Amino acid sequence: MNKQITQDQFRDQIRSVKSVAVTGFRWSGTPQLLLRLVREEFDKSGEPNGLTIMFTSSATDPGLDHLAHPDLLACSFGSYYGSIPEIRKLVQDNKIKGYSLPQGQLSLLFREIGRGSPGLLSTVGMHTFVDPRLDGGKLNPKTIEDAVTIESFNGEEFLFYHSRPVDAALIRGTIADANGNVSMRDEPVKTEFLSMAQAARTSGGKIFVQISEKSETLLQPHEIDLPGHLVDSVIITDDLEKDHRHTNKYIFHEGLLKNGNYSKEAGPVTDPTYKQLIGLRALKEVQSSKNVILGQGVPELVGVFARQNSEKYGQMLTFMESGVMGGIPERRPDFGVALDPVAFLTQDNQFVGFNGGHIDTVVLSFVQFDEHGNVNVSLIGTEYYGCGGYIDICHAAKKIVFVGSFTAKGLDVTRNENTVTIEKEGSISKVVTDVSQITFSPCMMQEKGQEIMIITERCVFSIIDGKVTLTEIADGIDLDQDILDQMPFKPFVAEPLKQLTWD
Repeated sequence: MNKQITQDQFRDQIRSVKSVAVTGFRWSGTPQLLLRLVREEFDKSGEPNGLTIMFTSSATDPGLDHLAHPDLLACSFGSYYGSIPEIRKLVQDNKIKGYSLPQGQLSLLFREIGRGSPGLLSTVGMHTFVDPRLDGGKLNPKTIEDAVTIESFNGEEFLFYHSRPVDAALIRGTIADANGNVSMRDEPVKTEFLSMAQAARTSGGKIFVQISEKSETLLQPHEIDLPGHLVDSVIITDDLEKDHRHTNKYIFHEGLLKNGNYSKEAGPVTDPTYKQLIGLRALKEVQSSKNVILGQGVPELVGVFARQNSEKYGQMLTFMESGVMGGIPERRPDFGVALDPVAFLTQDNQFVGFNGGHIDTVVLSFVQFDEHGNVNVSLIGTEYYGCGGYIDICHAAKKIVFVGSFTAKGLDVTRNENTVTIEKEGSISKVVTDVSQITFSPCMMQEKGQEIMIITERCVFSIIDGKVTLTEIADGIDLDQDILDQMPFKPFVAEPLKQLTWD
């Protein structure tokens, strides 16, 4: 039962599909060869066309952007658009339909599709732009169909994420045997390959797996991650550098697969002073935390600084949306993997823990925050970046630490010991009356008892009794000139106002 097919055979079989689910977290786990073949077939024959793509985290470089053509694509159904600029532009220009839904809920939705359920009932996303009473996750006027509705159960309101069929699943693995059994042995992330394959099978769709190696013998049970009955065809790539890299930086790096003190390879910190100040202050908030999630951007520095002080932070376990646990998270463009990991979960199982409140502290970037305590990270200017895992991560964490500069575009800050000087103010304020889009809402925080902080290079805010409250200010910063006069609303000011320190 040899399930290996040629690239031409894959082209033939993919022409008629109308919905495709794709694994991948940036480069990692992305079936670049299969995506490239889909685009080449479209350019040659005009098929497939009118395609709906379904993804959790965006496969990139170019990944999903292989499919960025208004005739090839009809709809993009995913979470994060920040690393797929060509598809983002199609959505932005209203040429295709576009949805951004929470990454974790999408990964769990594949489970529901796989078990034949009509959808996923959840409170994750309530009061955010995913809520149908706001935007319903719709990104442009062309997107009309509701992907999320409000349902009541036992007198409580829930969001209901609707299932949709999967005609084909494009998955990446490492090695397969003649029966189609697949091992993820050398993959630095596991994504939600299993639930995605089950979703395709239940939908009557096909499961195609890109591999880098063919096993001459049958794999043993403990080696099999995706059993052969859930695989229709495997396609082998002969160009690892082009189609099967570990990350943008590494074709292959064993330090992304096992724990071996590889984190010493990380380079020096060269980020601007204001980012380092924010990262150092945020680091203090994870001192007593055992389980920590670090997001993209400035939060990455928390992992870097923790590594530099391993004696103090050696017991801290980091969690990543991709399913990677432990180690030192790599920074963009390789975010999603870690050097010296301690364990791998599938992405859907990782989000079960996030939604269940298994995390002590999360550190996430912000683009805007407003007088209501709402935070925006999904709409930057007029660009739809989407929510990624943000909404899931914030849902049940005990402490949420938002980090970012007070202003953007041109900000220049210097530090002399514990004194901060604003050399040049940024031209864009990140503190607004109302955020452009609600990616996080504090509406449910009180009943959950969550602690919420906003850390900048010059001051710290907390959400106390639903009110934005200034709690710390750095030495050298003028309260009126550098903070209050720069805000469109007047925050509450704690008494006494503490000094912001980094040691």
